[in-house]
Amino acid sequence: MASLTNGATVVAGNGLGPKTYVASVATGTITMEAAAAELALTHTVAAVEGVADGDHIAVQGTAAFPTIGGVTLVATFTD
Repeated sequence: MASLTNGATVVAGNGLGPKTYVASVATGTITMEAAAAELALTHTVAAVEGVADGDHIAVQGTAAFPTIGGVTLVATFTD
């Protein structure tokens, strides 16, 4: 169980940049490599969970999240 011991204030945000997007990738439709390449055209790829179906990719940037077949946005963190 998580606990707060330093008295810090909990606020929304990611601390990494203006926006971070997390998406799942359906590898039956698009490979993780192709999804990362497509997302890298408009964003910085920050993390890739793996290459299995349903694994996640995190990207950062200020542009709107693009529409890519097989890539589903699941979370947006805004600073």
